[in-house]
Amino acid sequence: MSKNRGNYVAAQERRNEIGFRQNVRFGSSTEREQLPEQPPIRLTASSRETEWACLALVETEMEVAFSFLRLAEVETRGGNSEATAELIAKAVATHNVVLQYVENMRPEFESEKRQLSVEAGKLFEAIGAVKQLKRQSELTDSRDQEEQVQAVYVETLST
Repeated sequence: MSKNRGNYVAAQERRNEIGFRQNVRFGSSTEREQLPEQPPIRLTASSRETEWACLALVETEMEVAFSFLRLAEVETRGGNSEATAELIAKAVATHNVVLQYVENMRPEFESEKRQLSVEAGKLFEAIGAVKQLKRQSELTDSRDQEEQVQAVYVETLST
């Protein structure tokens, strides 16, 4: 089963768990003729379920931000400072969204709020570490370039 199909099935099962129902609007025309027409059903979730879904989304976004930072480290070592800067910017944007979400979390999610705050702190530290690595790499690159220019200059003088 493909990943997307597996995700779709999991989502359907989750919808069934929380009591969502869907209107049957697909299938062959004979199948539709056999089923009585159903009025549209409004899908509603409790605010608690919505908060859990948002929390899961934010946690996933944080995982993605950490992935951006790992990629930024690789790009830094490869000398691609432009890609590094873009990846760091994406991680910073995610960090800002997480802080905003934490600030607006409902009181009954206090333990999750504390845990998310700790993870946001780790993300902030990781962002700082990658920025420092980028600065060090740029300094090293500029020193290497200066040494290369000096070597060419010395070589030119000696000929």
